[in-house]
Amino acid sequence: MAPAQNWLAVHLKRGTIPAQPLTIFLAGLVGVMAGYSSIFMTFLIGWIQDYTILPCMQLAETNWLGLIGLVLCPVLGLVIVSWYTRKYYPEAVGHGVPEVIKAIARRDGVIRPPVAIVKLLASALCIGTGSSIGREGPIVQIGAAFGSSAGQLFQLSARSMKVLAAAGAAAGISATFHAPIAGVIFASEIILGNFAVESLSPIVIAAVLANVVQQNHGSTGEHTPEFPHIDHQFDGAYYELPSYIVLGVVCGLMAVGFTKLLYYFEDQSEYWIPKHWVRAIACGLLLGIIGTGYYMIYPIAPEQSVAAQQDPDRRHPIPVLYGTGYAAISHTLHLENAQKLTDADMTAEDKHHENIRLSRHQMWQNLIWLLPLVIVKPFLTSACLAGGGSGGIFAPSLFIGATTGAVIGLFLNLFAPQWCDHPGAYALVGMGAVVAGTTHGTLSAIVVVYELTDDYRIILPIMAAAGISSLIARWIDPESIYEKKLSRRGESIARSHDLHHIENIAVREVMVRKFPTVQYTDNLMQIIKIARENPHIESLPVMNEDGSLHGIIRPEDLHRVLDTDISPYLVNAHDIAMISPIAVSPDENLLEALRDFGSRDVGTLPVEITTGGKRVLIGLLVRADVMARYREELLKH
Repeated sequence: MAPAQNWLAVHLKRGTIPAQPLTIFLAGLVGVMAGYSSIFMTFLIGWIQDYTILPCMQLAETNWLGLIGLVLCPVLGLVIVSWYTRKYYPEAVGHGVPEVIKAIARRDGVIRPPVAIVKLLASALCIGTGSSIGREGPIVQIGAAFGSSAGQLFQLSARSMKVLAAAGAAAGISATFHAPIAGVIFASEIILGNFAVESLSPIVIAAVLANVVQQNHGSTGEHTPEFPHIDHQFDGAYYELPSYIVLGVVCGLMAVGFTKLLYYFEDQSEYWIPKHWVRAIACGLLLGIIGTGYYMIYPIAPEQSVAAQQDPDRRHPIPVLYGTGYAAISHTLHLENAQKLTDADMTAEDKHHENIRLSRHQMWQNLIWLLPLVIVKPFLTSACLAGGGSGGIFAPSLFIGATTGAVIGLFLNLFAPQWCDHPGAYALVGMGAVVAGTTHGTLSAIVVVYELTDDYRIILPIMAAAGISSLIARWIDPESIYEKKLSRRGESIARSHDLHHIENIAVREVMVRKFPTVQYTDNLMQIIKIARENPHIESLPVMNEDGSLHGIIRPEDLHRVLDTDISPYLVNAHDIAMISPIAVSPDENLLEALRDFGSRDVGTLPVEITTGGKRVLIGLLVRADVMARYREELLKH
């Protein structure tokens, strides 16, 4: 980058282009690059599968060596990726989003430029060879790396670089999910941790352009959701609500279980297998054996839709536990109880060609097929990441939510069909609920699921289940799946949304009500005597004859005078006091008080009220007390 930066420094002096227009222009450029990166990654994953998994599947039809090849495919990907990323680019290991959060919170948005290329190739190789992880986290990190690189190239301020990195993350979500609104909310809610108005414009521009690129040059052409032809709706039936509430609770528990399993597996594998290349082989073999074994039992789902039966690619999918698992998610979303369909629904074959209509016997078959997936998928995703894989947890969270929801939906339709909707509706709601529980991004989860399916008719159950799931997950474990990775390394990030804990605490609750004062005529010896008698008070208020506040004496004011040769009897309080300091009201909140501390760089603020047109001092607010209360609230929540 240095030659490019030097050229720009000579030909385009800093300040020639205003920062805000330049940031917006660069955000648009980053959005375009993220869009093409998403398209290339999708192509690269398919290309790698064409030369690894698919030939082994074809060979397995006639020769047992094909099954061995299927087992070894994930091993190959994990070993190569683990070796290269750990040696050269350790920030490319894992699911990517925590590294972006850390870069924005701790490194002024700086991400090494090569990370974008390394992450793209490493994640594509992992997923293409069968690792049970997602492509969304890598795309987020790739987009953020592009944004950070653009900011570094033009030597923008730390604030602008943070916004550009967040814009790249939004573009990644927008492109990979066809979800521009979800990209904006994800970047604001999870990456930045706030919805500051000044940062929204670049983020929105990047998300829009990334999605435009995807629509025009992606594999689907014009805009279509990732999971189209969903036909579920919620008509406000009271009798269905309890089942969705139960689903929210279960998904919250599943989300917490997945988070804890992920890092427990990582700890145990590092403890028992310290060498990373041996760990990569062991975790890859675990995935290969279980994934191939399940494929031998269930090469395809028990039932197929009309569309799947007509599509050769969907008739012969890769093993269900390999890769992102989108085929299995799509299958669960279209499950219907045939007994609930009307005659008109049964004859509308063209409209419902994606739907899978199940008899009671077929529901049992799907339940038996899905139940092991709910248990095994979190385990295998954990193994892939513990083995040094490079991929995200978003797609596995969607998979766990869809299969969990489908299992509950099938169970309800088998035993209490009058109190529930079709199984696919519960799969759809479960997706949003588990994502909300793992990421703690409730709003992001709701909007992502809506844009994935382009179906607003069932948004109310999604909102209810996602809210309950997030509440349960936060109650059991306050840290999200992203935050936990950072805190385990001793890098807990205080986000701006953490400040809302003190936004509802008034100054009167923390202020010191009993405090000493000095008169403006007191000399230095009298002031020192009062200060020694009250060591817990950092600054002393100075009062006028009429009882009004004259100013405050800070410790540094005293030290400055004591270091001189002036007689302490010749120095009075009004000579050294800071005149007319900012005063706060007892009704202000602590967040406002922190702003006032910073504006005058003082450690103590007087607290005053107005009575009869006169300002009366009623207390002192000490910065140390405010910070202690802030830490107390953080620990409490």
